[in-house]
Amino acid sequence: MTLRQTVRSDLRQIVKGGATSRILDLHSIAEAYGGHDDYLARPFFHHPRLNRCFIVKHTVRAHERPYVMSNQPVVTKILIPLAQEDLSLGGHAVFVEEVGFANKIRSEFDCPDDPHLIDLDILRLRELAALPSFDPFLLSERYRNHARPVSDLYFNISESESQRMEHAVASEVISVISLAFGSTQSDRDDIRASNFARQLLSNRDDGRLDALRNSLSMTAMEFKTGIFGWKGILYYRWCMSQTLHALKSFLYELKEVSIVGATPHEQTELEHIRRKIISETRARWASLSGVMKEYEEVFERFCQGQDASGFRTFLLRAPSLFFDIGSDLSVVSHIPGYWRFWANQNKKGYLHAREAMPLFASFISSVTRDNLSGDPAEIMHRSTSNIPRPEVFVPPAA
Repeated sequence: MTLRQTVRSDLRQIVKGGATSRILDLHSIAEAYGGHDDYLARPFFHHPRLNRCFIVKHTVRAHERPYVMSNQPVVTKILIPLAQEDLSLGGHAVFVEEVGFANKIRSEFDCPDDPHLIDLDILRLRELAALPSFDPFLLSERYRNHARPVSDLYFNISESESQRMEHAVASEVISVISLAFGSTQSDRDDIRASNFARQLLSNRDDGRLDALRNSLSMTAMEFKTGIFGWKGILYYRWCMSQTLHALKSFLYELKEVSIVGATPHEQTELEHIRRKIISETRARWASLSGVMKEYEEVFERFCQGQDASGFRTFLLRAPSLFFDIGSDLSVVSHIPGYWRFWANQNKKGYLHAREAMPLFASFISSVTRDNLSGDPAEIMHRSTSNIPRPEVFVPPAA
């Protein structure tokens, strides 16, 4: 078994500079940190070529479905460049969920001196496939204290996302500028806020935030953890703002789309599953909104000088929330994307029952927390419980 070659794929198009929710760009991380001792001591993968590949959460196309052993709409794709110095040449591709995946990896990445190392890398690839997202905070929480720990250098926010986040973060943290810089002057706060946002989102620890650390009564180690927690919360808040419009459209369009060609029994089943998809998606958003509401409350009190200890406690606890936040955010961002991909292919404006059954089955297996599995008919048959509408989230009008 050998890997397929993606001759016409220009891998320069997926360079992200690090980890994003959809793409783990190990090539850019190697370019930036390949000479660092910690990078060399705690790599993501043992095999050097795997440690410079791209790993992508990929929406399955119709022509790919026959050799993917998963009913999920999103799977994990590995792209290995043919030439690291010229990504335009493309590379090899394989799905973790593909038939014969392990044997294909072993054939491509032979390690005669240490054959067990490639098995450890295969195990890590399967771990990554089980994760809902590759965002840097979810990855960090997963691997920071892992039996095979990974260097923190892999978990930086990509430069492009940092730049896009900077304005949103600056407008949010302007209330703590005097605390951050040890000054009570309010002039030029907009510039100070931009500088603070840039400092907060960067990975430099040069002591310029010591005044903020002192106001939170944190040790240096606690402050490092707290800043990591704060960055994560700000990152997820920004991602939610980027996702909201697509999520509103998805919920509205899923509710309104017509289904034709169904028997009365199928129509009843499809209507039930449609309501459950909407309900479960709302519940995911409600969970995210609940965490962000708690953050807003403790942050507001901190800005008013009322509850520094509450904000401190929240920041130190935040990393323990990242897996659940990342999982929920992955669902509410990936499913609207998959729906939009389908909608762009579908020009007729309605769903036939034979299309709706597998499509809805994919959605319900993705959004349901009890992780239903099996073929679409089995999933449809098993999804009969009534999920109450959450009280926290009411989807905005499209």
